[in-house]
Amino acid sequence: MIHSNIRWRRVLTPLLVLVAALAVAMVLIKTAPEPKRRPQRSTIPTVEVLTATPAPYTVTMTAYGTVTPRTQSTLVAEASGRIIHMATSFRNGGFFKAGELLARIDPSEYRLARANIEASLQGVEARLAELEVNAENLKKSLVIEKRRLQLAQRQYQRHKKLQQQGAVSKSVFEQSDREYLSRRASQTTLNNTLRLVPAQRQTLQAEMRLKSAQLEDAELNLARTEIRAPYDGRVLEKKVDLGQSVSGGSVLGLIYALDAVEIRLPISQRQAAFLDLEERQQDGIAPVEAIPVTLQAGSGAHLHIWRGGIVRTEGSIDTRTRQHTVIAQVEHPYAPRSDGGPPLRVGQFVQARIQGRVLNDAFILPRQALRSDDQVIMVTPEQRIERRRLTIIWRDVEHVVVMQGLKAGEQIAITPLPYAVNGSKVRLKGESKRPSPKRER
Repeated sequence: MIHSNIRWRRVLTPLLVLVAALAVAMVLIKTAPEPKRRPQRSTIPTVEVLTATPAPYTVTMTAYGTVTPRTQSTLVAEASGRIIHMATSFRNGGFFKAGELLARIDPSEYRLARANIEASLQGVEARLAELEVNAENLKKSLVIEKRRLQLAQRQYQRHKKLQQQGAVSKSVFEQSDREYLSRRASQTTLNNTLRLVPAQRQTLQAEMRLKSAQLEDAELNLARTEIRAPYDGRVLEKKVDLGQSVSGGSVLGLIYALDAVEIRLPISQRQAAFLDLEERQQDGIAPVEAIPVTLQAGSGAHLHIWRGGIVRTEGSIDTRTRQHTVIAQVEHPYAPRSDGGPPLRVGQFVQARIQGRVLNDAFILPRQALRSDDQVIMVTPEQRIERRRLTIIWRDVEHVVVMQGLKAGEQIAITPLPYAVNGSKVRLKGESKRPSPKRER
C-alpha cells in the first residue's frame, strides 16, 4: 500500500507543476499590454537621374610613348690620326652650337700633303707661263725670219740672173742658194715649233687642273681634321677621348639636334577612326595643320605639361599588334618656358592626350550610368523603369558617348539599382515623400 502511494505521488507531481505553469502563462498573456504598431515603410526606391542633352563632344584619347630626337647623327672621323683637341662641350650631355669645333685630329701630314701639291701646282703654272713667253718669242722670231727669207730669196734670184749672164761666179751663186735654203728651213722650223704650242698649252693646262683638284682634295682632307657641329644640339654619347688615334670611319660620338623632339604613340584601330590620319603631305597638296596633342609627365605638384602636334604617321601598321603609330612633335623642347618648367628631355616617358574629331549632337553620359551589356536604366514620365541597350560610339575612363538610341529630354538613372525590373516604380531624388497611411487597429 505504501509503495503504491509513492508511485502515484511520483506521477502526479510533474503533472501538477505543468498545469501550474500553463495557468501562469495564460494569466501573463491576457494581462500583457498590446504592442504599438509602426507605420509601414515605402519600398519604392529613390533614384538620381540626369536629362539627356545633345552637345558637341571632342574625342580625346590617351597614349604613351618615349621622347626621341627628331634629328640624331653619328659623328664619324673622315681623316686618320691622333686626336689633339677635344671641346669641353663634347661630353655626354654637353650642349653645343652649330659650327662649333668639337674635336681636332693632328693635321701635320695633311698640311705637308697640301704643301707638296701647292709646289707641284706652282711648277706647272711656271712651265705654262714659260710656254706663253716662248710662244710670243717664236712669233717675233718668225716675223724676222720671214723678212730674212724675203731678202735671201731676192738675193738668190739676182745672183741667178747674174750667173746666167756670167757676171758672178758659180761659187757666189751657190752660196746665195744655200743662204736661201737655210732661211726657208729656219722658217719651217719656227712654224712647226709654233704649231706645237697649243698642244703643249693644253697638256700643261690639264696638268694644272689635275693639280688644282688634288689641292682641293688636300684642303678638304685638311678641313676634315676638324670635327664641327652640324647644328645646335646636345651630345648623347662620346666614344673617343683626347690622345686617341682614329682612322677614317671611326665613330666619335652620337649627337642630336635641339630644334624638335618626337614621340612615337601607338593607338588602336578604333582610336585611329577618330583621327584624320591621311598622309600629312601629298604631291601637290599643302600639309594640313597638325593634330593638337598635350604631353604630361609626373603627378601632383610635379605634373608638367608640354604641347605639340601629330605631324605624321608611320608608313605601315604594326603587323604584330595591329596598331597604328602616330608621331607627335614638340618644337624647341629645351627653350626656356614662361612657367619655369623643365625641358622635355630625350628618353622621357610621357602620357599623351590626343585631340580627335568633334562629334556633334552627341549624348555624353557618366560611366556610372552604364550597366552591364551596354544598358542604361531609363526613367519614364510615369516614373517607371525601362532598360535600354545603347550603341556606344566612344568611351573613356569617365564618360561614354552615344549618338543614337536617346532623345533629348529623356531621363537616365545613375543610382545603382542591382535588381531593377522593367516597369518597376521609382521615385526621383529630391521629390517630396508622402507618408504611408497607418492601418487601423
